[in-house]
Amino acid sequence: MSTLPLTQRVLRWLLLSASLALVAGAGVARAETPTTTPSVATPPLPFTVGGWKPQRPNGTDVTFFLCDDAKCGPGSKVSYRLYGPNTTMTIEQFRASQDQMVKLLDQRVPGQTTTILGVEGDKGSGLPRMFFVRRLKVSPSGEKEYQVSGMLFGARGSASLISSATGEANSTANFKQFAVPVMLLLAPRSK
Repeated sequence: MSTLPLTQRVLRWLLLSASLALVAGAGVARAETPTTTPSVATPPLPFTVGGWKPQRPNGTDVTFFLCDDAKCGPGSKVSYRLYGPNTTMTIEQFRASQDQMVKLLDQRVPGQTTTILGVEGDKGSGLPRMFFVRRLKVSPSGEKEYQVSGMLFGARGSASLISSATGEANSTANFKQFAVPVMLLLAPRSK
């Protein structure tokens, strides 16, 4: 078993998976180059993921994906937002921000309870690195939603990535599936 921290092993696995997918042409995540310049202000999506329907509401820089396949879990959602370079954060700051986020989420919906199931991330400041939290949100009616929310840091910027599903396994698997192409967006450009 590797002695690397879990998040470093996950990052290496994600980058290796992305490399293999690109070499093998697996089609899980496809980079798309627009053939024409769109006439609207919304830029084209930098990637697509099989089994997911992308959406980018006008006036927002958040990209949403809705599950369109039984494999990802009906009703599952993933979203990401890109930020510029030099966004710094420590695991302690991330953990504190998640404690605040849980309070805000529960204040927005009276009777809702959100529980942090775990927070993981790299303790260092090197790139690439990732922090993520696993949460369970229970609505006033008793419906459960599992979320994995993370911050990903790369040489060209950072990104927030959120996956939600009715099952914890789907939420985690969907997060990992999208972390690969998002980390590729943040990686240094090849020469």
